[in-house]
Amino acid sequence: MRKRLLAVLMTAVVATSAFVGCSKDGSSNADIVTELQEPVTIEMWHYMNGKQAETLQEIVDDFNATNDKGITVNAVGQGNIPDLNKKVITAGQSNTLPAIVNVYPDLATGLINEGKIVDLAPYINDENVGMAEDIKNDFVDAFIAELSQWGEGKVYGMPMTKSTEVVYVNKTLLEKIGYKVEDLQNLTMEKLAEISKKAYEELGIAGFGFDSSSNAFISALKMDGKNFVELDGTINVDNEWVREFLKFFQEQTTKGYFRVAGEDKFLSGPFSNQKVLAYQGSSAGFAHIKTNDAFEIAVVEVPVFEGKDKAVIQQGASLFVTNNVSVEQQYAAYEFMKFLTNAENTAKFATSTGYLPVRKSAQELPEVKALIEDETNLYGKIYNVAQEALNYAYYTPAVNNAQSARTSAEEKYAAFVTGSITDVDTLITELLSEVETSINRQ
Repeated sequence: MRKRLLAVLMTAVVATSAFVGCSKDGSSNADIVTELQEPVTIEMWHYMNGKQAETLQEIVDDFNATNDKGITVNAVGQGNIPDLNKKVITAGQSNTLPAIVNVYPDLATGLINEGKIVDLAPYINDENVGMAEDIKNDFVDAFIAELSQWGEGKVYGMPMTKSTEVVYVNKTLLEKIGYKVEDLQNLTMEKLAEISKKAYEELGIAGFGFDSSSNAFISALKMDGKNFVELDGTINVDNEWVREFLKFFQEQTTKGYFRVAGEDKFLSGPFSNQKVLAYQGSSAGFAHIKTNDAFEIAVVEVPVFEGKDKAVIQQGASLFVTNNVSVEQQYAAYEFMKFLTNAENTAKFATSTGYLPVRKSAQELPEVKALIEDETNLYGKIYNVAQEALNYAYYTPAVNNAQSARTSAEEKYAAFVTGSITDVDTLITELLSEVETSINRQ
């Protein structure tokens, strides 16, 4: 545990120093514009819809109305995440990308390798328009670390739509089978299996499930200190720990104590219908839970295997500036991103959508404090648990085509724990082959 803590602290030091340690002279983007001589219009592509898109548009409208630099931002929804990814890839190939794209780091990796994403370090460190101290002292360390993985002194993005995972619990049913929420503090997988067995025997429902089977696989692997795929392409799936935790999950699932999302796709539905006692899912997914006041919800930290380190994924898309636009538009994009991620706006976006604020200072704002202190508010419960979880959160290395590799893990995990694949060595062989193909595909 001590070694792990040191590693986390070193990661934070490297991450924050990336923002303050490079000079404009040492950057590939040394010739930046920090003043506009005439009005500029830029476009931002995103995947948000519903309340998320509405809140984003409110912030955009506010920026357009109040900035004194003549910048106009057009936020354009491009469908869901796969739709956006396809359009970004196509636009990247034809050099027609907009000023800002809101994408996941694995997709950004391909664009960065092709030289299509702007290094923001010169702006961040600039004495007139910079924000190095804010990045170092106010932004959530785990979010910044993820965006500092492409080379020392290089900063290619700003965090926005960020989340982690928590465990949602039907407190009413939990107490019905003789447990209290306090019994779930410092929860182990082994304890969770005991509770889930009782839920199955006394209530006829599974006790626990993962909303994301790929996260189940990747997080269990991370508890043993291993990344699913390293930045250098090393794939860590052929080892004894993988065999051990997969067999554990298979036993719990085939007995009915655990379950996978399956045809439900997400477990918020079965949870809302009281068909599963608890599930591990995104902190941003609470809006999909509809209890109709039939039961009380508790929120606790994710479980860990006995003898292993805690590990919870931090995930979500970030903001990246492209070089397919003029240097004036690149600067305008940076100014908008500063506005979008200031304390007030990250608090507004987070509290209305379920995402987490990207700045620590956001929790001191009245609207956030009110939610945190309201014991009846689900977002407040989630926020408090998520903030604790971010102390041991990890991010997955931004490997080329990582999403495709994750999909393979998702499918293989679900097939094995439900018994469709019975031999663990067969799973490992097939998964290795599929992941190798994914990350080596251009």
